[in-house]
Amino acid sequence: MTFFIFLEKIVQINVGRPKDLEKKQRILNAAKSLFLKCGYQGSSMNQIAQEAGVTKLTVYNHFQDKANLFACAIAATCDELINARPFNLQPNSDFHHAFVHACELALNISNLPEAIKLERLLIELAAEQNPLAQKFYEASHLRMNAVWENFFQQAIDLGFIHAEELRTLTLLIVSLLFGMRHHEVLLGVREVPTAEDKQQIILNSIEIFMLKYQKKP
Repeated sequence: MTFFIFLEKIVQINVGRPKDLEKKQRILNAAKSLFLKCGYQGSSMNQIAQEAGVTKLTVYNHFQDKANLFACAIAATCDELINARPFNLQPNSDFHHAFVHACELALNISNLPEAIKLERLLIELAAEQNPLAQKFYEASHLRMNAVWENFFQQAIDLGFIHAEELRTLTLLIVSLLFGMRHHEVLLGVREVPTAEDKQQIILNSIEIFMLKYQKKP
């Protein structure tokens, strides 16, 4: 079962009183805030109810249990951060300019405070061997990977780069853009890159990538 089918089943669950959409949104907002601040284990349904200004029973009526609430909260947070729309390349597109823009999007999203907190939370869940880590990974990393794969498929179809397995292309650009630098940011031993740093990272990454995959006229 994919993460998104899992979420659809959650939405279809009809438990208790008719759902109050305004209360449901307050619960979701409170959950997003607390999970990012306190982690999964450090956040209780009581705390979330208090933060949302509702009873614990209301929280359970809307989200059934903590795991379902976490899944919905993380999916909503990832949606807000990524807001992914496929890049639309054309035969006359400036591919270098489009590539820079795609890299800017990836770096800017991944270095937002909320995104860094999400990454740290994912590491926490993975260390605990919590099955929610897989659902979290599907909603965040795999979704962003799908955006890259769509971009590279268009680039191949239009002849901007050589044909290659999409996963290979995605792994390469993600490794070049992030690598050890981002790992150090997550550990708190390196500052988030400045706008100038990001531009240099992007230019260096694209130069290395295109040395291998640029299609010569």
